[in-house]
Amino acid sequence: MTKEEILQKVVERIKDNEYDHEIETFLKRKEVNPDEFKSIIETARAQVLEERLKTMPKKNLAVFIVLVALIIATIYLFAFYLPNTNVSQNKTFLSILGTAVFCFVSFLAIAYYGTWKPEFLKIRDKPRIDFTLMTLMLIPAVIVYFIFSECFSNGADRILKATQVDAVGTVVDGGVTEVKRVLRSGGASFASITVEFETKEGKTVRATEDISSYRFKDFYLGQQLNIVYSSEDPSNIDLLIDDESIKELKNTQQRDFTPNDLLTLMTAKKENIKATLENISFGWEQKSDAWMNEKNNTAVMITDNEVRLITTFGKAHSYPETLEKMGFKKIETSKEKKADKMEILFGDKLYENDKYYFQIKTLISGGQQMSVVLVNKK
Repeated sequence: MTKEEILQKVVERIKDNEYDHEIETFLKRKEVNPDEFKSIIETARAQVLEERLKTMPKKNLAVFIVLVALIIATIYLFAFYLPNTNVSQNKTFLSILGTAVFCFVSFLAIAYYGTWKPEFLKIRDKPRIDFTLMTLMLIPAVIVYFIFSECFSNGADRILKATQVDAVGTVVDGGVTEVKRVLRSGGASFASITVEFETKEGKTVRATEDISSYRFKDFYLGQQLNIVYSSEDPSNIDLLIDDESIKELKNTQQRDFTPNDLLTLMTAKKENIKATLENISFGWEQKSDAWMNEKNNTAVMITDNEVRLITTFGKAHSYPETLEKMGFKKIETSKEKKADKMEILFGDKLYENDKYYFQIKTLISGGQQMSVVLVNKK
C-alpha cells in the first residue's frame, strides 16, 4: 500500500474510534517504520478533526440539548404534571418509571457533555457509551425515586383535600411488612390497612392506606373509622385518626376551647355555629339542644344568653389565669352549692367584666369528673 492509502486507512480507523495502540498494530502489519507512527497518526487526526469540525460540534451539541430538554420534561412530567392528576393508585409504578427515564437520559447527557469541543473531537466524533457504568446511577436513582414518590403523594393529598367526601370505612384487612437489613442487625417495618366503604353514589370501594407500624396495633378487623375519599378517585383516601391529618384535611385547629371561643359563640349566628366549632376541632354533630363531639368528649349548649361547655376534667384548668389577663375580676362564691343535680367539687370560680359572667365548675356525674364552663350575659 502507498503512504497515501495507509494514511486514508488510518483516517478511517480514527473515524471508527479506534485507540492509538490499535492503529499502531495496523501500521506494524503494514510494515510501516515505527518512527513514522506518530506523524502518520497526527496527520490523520488533523484531517479527521478538520472534517469533524465542519459538522460534529453542531450535531453533538444538538444531541446534548435534546437530552437536557428530555431531563427537564421528565422532571416536569413526574414531579409536577402527573402528581396533579388522579394516578395515586399507580404512584409506585410511575415513580419507578420516571426514575428509570431520568437516570437513563441523564447518563446519556453526561456522556455527551463537551463532545462538541475540539479537544474531544480530536479523539473521536461521539462518545463511546459503556452501559455497564449505569450502575453508578444507583444512588441518584434512589434519591430521584423518593423525590418523585413524595411528589405523587403530595399531589394525591392536594387532590384529596380539594375533592374530599366524608365516609365511614370498615377495616377489612391489614398487615405489617418487615424489611431486614442485610449487612447490619435490625431493620424497618411498614404497615397498611384496607378499609371498605360506600361512596355517596352507593358504590362499594376497598382502598388501602399506609400507616406507621406502631399505630397498627390500634386497629382491628371490623373497626369503624372516619375517613375521607376523593370524589374523583375513591381509591385516594385518608384516615381521620390523628390530629395532624384532621388539621390538614379539615382546616381545623384541633385544640381545646379558650374563653375567647366561648365569647365568640355567644354572638355567633345560628347558621355559623357549626363552622365556628369545626374551626376549633373536627367532629361536631347537633343533637337536640346541644352540639356534641364524641371524639373529644365535649358538648356545647348555646342559648341567647348563655353558652355552656362540658368537657373532660382539666381542660379548663388555665381559664382563671386567662380570664384575669383578659380583664375579668374574680368573685368569691360559696362552696356549699349544687348545680344541675351534680356535685360541685372544689367550689365554683366566678369571674366577671362589664358584659359577661364566667363560671367554672369541676363536677362529678355518673362517677366521672368533668369541667363545666358557663358564660352568661349580664
